[in-house]
Amino acid sequence: MNRRDALKACAHAGLLCICGQASASAQPPRVVFLNPGEAVERGTGQHWQLASRYMNIAAKTFGMRLEVHYAERDHLLLQRQAEEIAQRRDAPDYVVIVNEKMAAKQMLKTLSRSSAKVLLIHNDLTAEQRREIGNERQQVANWIGTITANAAQGAYRLTEYLCQKLARKTICMIGITGDPKTPVSLERASGVEAYLSQVPDARICQLVFSDWSFADSNQKARVLLARYPDANVIWAANDSMTLGALEAVRSRNAKLLVGGVGALQEALSRVEDGEIAAMIGGDYFIGAWAMVLLHDYHHGKDFALANSARLKLDFLRVIDDSNVRQYYEAVFTRADSLDFGQYSKVLHPRPGGYDFDMTRLLDSHSKVS
Repeated sequence: MNRRDALKACAHAGLLCICGQASASAQPPRVVFLNPGEAVERGTGQHWQLASRYMNIAAKTFGMRLEVHYAERDHLLLQRQAEEIAQRRDAPDYVVIVNEKMAAKQMLKTLSRSSAKVLLIHNDLTAEQRREIGNERQQVANWIGTITANAAQGAYRLTEYLCQKLARKTICMIGITGDPKTPVSLERASGVEAYLSQVPDARICQLVFSDWSFADSNQKARVLLARYPDANVIWAANDSMTLGALEAVRSRNAKLLVGGVGALQEALSRVEDGEIAAMIGGDYFIGAWAMVLLHDYHHGKDFALANSARLKLDFLRVIDDSNVRQYYEAVFTRADSLDFGQYSKVLHPRPGGYDFDMTRLLDSHSKVS
């Protein structure tokens, strides 16, 4: 079995995959990512596999070692994985975790027994969880930071784009977001509501929760389209649900604008052919941004001094027919040449806070290719 086949078999089993090469003389930092998603896509999209992929690319850029464990969307398995890390005699330097299904509070408590530093990404703790466990670098001293995308701002931009496409028409929007216990699901819905609250006569016909899957979104979209025949916009909070909603629109020959969050390959193809008006892209880079911060932290540049220990990053962008081809080429066709190193303050010292503007990533890629 060659190395690539071994990695695939390892990932399929939901076990660890080690990325990057250790140096006999330099001992590069070791990072463990407790990935809450599935190692193999099973209907909820490839977000978490891609998050690991771009983390791996960033790890190679910085000469770091990355180890990924998949929890297969099982929060109890996440807890067991955290326990295993906490019991290691040879602890990693860093552990990256996600507040999937509200699991992070207990994971932080468990990992507080480890010498590893912990970084929380993508889903922040809720206000109630923070009241119970405190904030970064307080009760859990080795919890060094939290970085999340500004999901509400991304959804706001999507809604603004869709409403502008409809010009002066009255907006009647159907929304399908993820489960009600995932903070990012609620944040995306709040961004939509924030924009619509500023638009005269705009309304949400109905917002429903889903399990992030194509099948559930498709079923719910069919019911909602029948219930609200005057609806003219439908959005969903990830790619699988957006594609499920699109299929429901097709089945009724309905004339609705379709938009969503995620920007995976199939959804981008539907943007290019005009069936989906726009997607909000970039969420899957959150792990790569984490590697940038951990690299700099490891080399004495503490991100909390430049920004704060709790960062909400505004990097999500609208992908429509004007930029979808460039985005697809950069992010998927030539992903291995993405330059995450340009964001490092150790490699590129500059004043001010961290700026993870994706325009720089895509533009620098275009110059290289």
